[in-house]
Amino acid sequence: HEFLDRDEAAGAYPYLGYVVEAGGFTICHAGDTCRYEGLETKLRRWRFDALMLPINGRDARRLAANCIGNMTYQEAADLAGALEPALVIPAHYDMFAANSEDPALFIDYVNVKYPKLAARTLAHGCRCVLKKQPADC
Repeated sequence: HEFLDRDEAAGAYPYLGYVVEAGGFTICHAGDTCRYEGLETKLRRWRFDALMLPINGRDARRLAANCIGNMTYQEAADLAGALEPALVIPAHYDMFAANSEDPALFIDYVNVKYPKLAARTLAHGCRCVLKKQPADC
C-alpha cells in the first residue's frame, strides 16, 4: 500500500509480500505494495522464477474514498524489468470495480519496454506450471 502501516502493539505489519523457495524454484508474491526506496535492493538477493506484482495503481480519487493503492502497471513492469525474473505475472486487478486496471496494459508495456521479459496473465482459478530448463539449452 501507499503507507507502511505497523501494528505497534504486536510489532507487526498487516500487509505482507512473500518469497517462497521450494523445489528449486523461487517465487515472489509482492502482496499490496508500492514501489519504495530500497524495495528493488531488498528483492535483488533472489533470482525469481515467478514474480507476481500488483498493478491496480493508486490515485487521489481512490485515496479520498479510503481505497489505499498499490503499484501502477508501469511501476510494476519497471520493477520487473530491473529484477529480470523468468516470468512476471500481474496481480490485484479485476477484484473490485472501483480499484482495478486492465492487465493488457501491463502486458503491452512489458512487451514494448522489456521484450526479453516473459509476462503473462492468469485467469481466476487457473494455475501456472513452472519448469526449469536444462543449463545447456
